[in-house]
Formats: sequence, structure tokens, C-alpha cells
Amino acid sequence: MRDPGSISRKDSRPTDFERLLREWDSIFLQTVDPTRSRRMEAILDVLGSRLQQPIRVLDLGTGPGPLADRMLARFPGGRVVGVDSDPVLLQVCEQARSRYGNRVSLVLADLKSESWSTGLPTEGFDAAVSSLALHWLDESELRSLYRELLRLLRPGGLLVNGDRLPSDRTKEAPRDRTASSDGRRQASQEPASVAAFRLEWKRWWSGLERDSSMRSAFRERKVRMPGPIPPRRTTGPRVPVTVESHKRGMRAVGFRETAVTWRNHDFRVLVGTN
Repeated sequence: MRDPGSISRKDSRPTDFERLLREWDSIFLQTVDPTRSRRMEAILDVLGSRLQQPIRVLDLGTGPGPLADRMLARFPGGRVVGVDSDPVLLQVCEQARSRYGNRVSLVLADLKSESWSTGLPTEGFDAAVSSLALHWLDESELRSLYRELLRLLRPGGLLVNGDRLPSDRTKEAPRDRTASSDGRRQASQEPASVAAFRLEWKRWWSGLERDSSMRSAFRERKVRMPGPIPPRRTTGPRVPVTVESHKRGMRAVGFRETAVTWRNHDFRVLVGTN
């Protein structure tokens, strides 16, 4: 088995993996995550407005690299360290981002593990970011993660989390001007959207599983993450941790400031400052 702390480079065709990344983005955007592009742009806006170039960013739950790709393109002097527990998705990310060379480092680790950060190639990050990943963690796991991120971030560094973060105050008005129409449309189309997502999700994973260059990654995945392909959600809280609980947890471990900078119904971008 390969070193669990990193992903080694494979000989393959980067253009194929770039297509896989575009399809991954499109599957979510066109079905269950219609605010995806605007949410990620809101994350980038925070980095661009509050940090100077170059930036060193830790991407939590990077998957095949949709957010990392956007950061590398927008900030030419930036470097990204991506962390994920899925060796298959990390291999897709590595090949899709091969044109960025050593600006990208990938680490195979489970954010729920207390030792997840031991394989990082560096510390003193300007920012830690995440998009649609931390809802897999419960409050105690988030508190532990925030404590470690506070150590990994430089003074003044940012934690920027874009995710489904429901509020205890359910009557709160949406901040994104397009949120009301998006919310009504999404509610009326939700069953169809979920069905479409499942169909495309299965097609994406099935095609990847047939790729001979991915066999080693799939074997490793079966050892680390036993379960069906395509994967189904089997862990994590049934209802995501609320934005208020996130803020309390961040402040409890030492983040000086917390603020929501973008919102579309339950989807928010939450920023913490070290």
C-alpha cells in the first residue's frame, strides 16, 4: 500500500481528468447544488479582498479539486495543499491539476482523525478553505478540527467555509438577491434534482471505475473506505451543524472574529479570523 500521507503521480492523460472534474462540477451544479458557482466565487472574493499575494491555502475535503482549481486560476502566485480521505478523488485531482506542477500538494487523510494534519508538507497557512465538505462532521469533530486549524494558520489567517449551514433563526431573510427565486425553484424541483443527481453520480463513478489507470486507487479505497460504488452517505449528522454552533465552536478555540459574508437560504460562507 502507498504512503498514507500523500498521493504519488500516475502516468495518464490529464485532459481526461480535467473533463472528469468539469463533469463533477456540472453534476452538482445542475442538480442538488445550484448555488455552487456563486458560493465558490464568494469564497474566492474573501481571499482576494483580505489576503495579499502570494497565498498559501489549505483545502479541506478537496475531492477532485473544484475549489482548488478555481483558487489556482484566480491567484497565480498561490499554492494549495488539498486534504481528502478518498484516494480515488485525490488521484483525479492530481491528474486534473497536473498543469499547475508544484503549486499543488495532496494529502490523503481523514479530517475526523486527530492525526489528520501530520502529513501536511508545511504549516503557517494564510487560509484554510472548504466547500460542501465539513457538514460531514459533528460538533465535537468540528471543535477538534477548528483547534488544529487555529494552530496551522498564521496570525491573521482565515478559515473560510462554504457549506449548508442552517440557522437556529429560521425566519432570517436571505442575503443573496437571487436566493428567494432560487429557493422556490429548488423546493419545487427537489425530487427530480435528487433523482438526476443519483443517475449522473452513478454514471461518473462507473466510468471512472472502468479506467485501468484507476485500479490501484480503487483497491486502496476499498481498504480505507469499505462501501458501495458509487458511494452513499453513511456517516455524519443527519442535520448539518447550525451556523450559530459553528461560530460558537470557532470562538471557543480562539478564533477572534466570525462572520457570514454570503448567504443563499441555508447555504452560507462563514469566515473566521485567527
